[in-house]
Amino acid sequence: MKRAVFACFLTLGLLGSVLPAGAAAADQTVQQTHEPSVIYQIAADGTSKKVVAQLPYMHRGAISPSGRYLYAERIGYGKTDPTVPYLYNLQTKKLTQLSGFAKWSPKRDMLYILEKGGIILVNPADGTKSVLVAADPQYPVLDFLVSPDEQYMAFLRKDLESVDHGTATHLYLQHLPTGKMKINDRFAWEPPASRGEEQFYWLPTSKKLFYCTQGGIKELDLPTGLKYVHKLTSFPSYSADMKYRYVMTEKEEYLLDLQTGKKVMLLKQAQPITEGNLSFLSWSPAGHAFAAEKFFRPSNSQDAYCILQYYREAPKYSLPFGGVGASQYSPFLSKKDNVRLIGWAKDGKSFYVADWSSIHFSDFAPEKLSHFYQVIENDSYVASEKY
Repeated sequence: MKRAVFACFLTLGLLGSVLPAGAAAADQTVQQTHEPSVIYQIAADGTSKKVVAQLPYMHRGAISPSGRYLYAERIGYGKTDPTVPYLYNLQTKKLTQLSGFAKWSPKRDMLYILEKGGIILVNPADGTKSVLVAADPQYPVLDFLVSPDEQYMAFLRKDLESVDHGTATHLYLQHLPTGKMKINDRFAWEPPASRGEEQFYWLPTSKKLFYCTQGGIKELDLPTGLKYVHKLTSFPSYSADMKYRYVMTEKEEYLLDLQTGKKVMLLKQAQPITEGNLSFLSWSPAGHAFAAEKFFRPSNSQDAYCILQYYREAPKYSLPFGGVGASQYSPFLSKKDNVRLIGWAKDGKSFYVADWSSIHFSDFAPEKLSHFYQVIENDSYVASEKY
């Protein structure tokens, strides 16, 4: 999607409270020659699309609830060239390297950071932090996710000294207002194929948690404490108001109306669906509108063409983000253009789209591909990539 390649001098504001051990305390000036990453804010009613940020090249990330901050990651090639996480302030244009991979709080501009196998909470406005889960090299946190009501945080820890692989990974729930936590399940778990794959899904009501195990997806019902094993191949997806559930079958793609049981059909074919379906769906924080990345068709460059769509009231949709040229219907390449939905404004009146740097394999140095495709075991897996 981008056209200009530019050289910029980037000043990193490195906050000591969120820096890795041994990092320089003073600001550093480094030179980068890459395409910039561009962030757009798009009005849900389709009345406007504007650029709200342009920053040095990044590969993925998420906007904060207020839209003031951006969490972003620059992909590395493996253990010796790790993926680096950053925080970008859209108002001050300051880019800060973080001490670990992070996720936003659902409602507030607070950043939960995976640091040295523990979890800390950082306020980006002043850099203050608090330790939520103490670091333990032999019992590292693997992944986490905060509930929509911000009352609980689910996280996985792995006992690296355990001789029983089948129970070495532990599911914790922490009650965030009090800090109390307990183990809710023990199971076998393996790192996902790529770091970006989510290991949890909270129901919008925060009453149920779905999580990945080596044997499949399980469900924890918080009110009863009961656990269920599902035959799902992916997490369920519900609208914020619990009116719809998104469903994808072999020949149908639809929204299931949970009140009437009727299907709102998005795609139906006589043959198995191989293209034209939604590859990623992002629900509005209120109601049941959503934006989606649609798999348009394959390309002959080991990539795929995609389109962004906005559904105010399904099955009708609009095309809020056009591709190259004047036509809004122009598709873009999934990995080469790397255009992604990165979150909603908390009022649900607009959403954000990032035009990241390419993640196509052809843009990475051939001599480093062996590292690029390496998946590192245990807690170190988060610093590697595989596509």
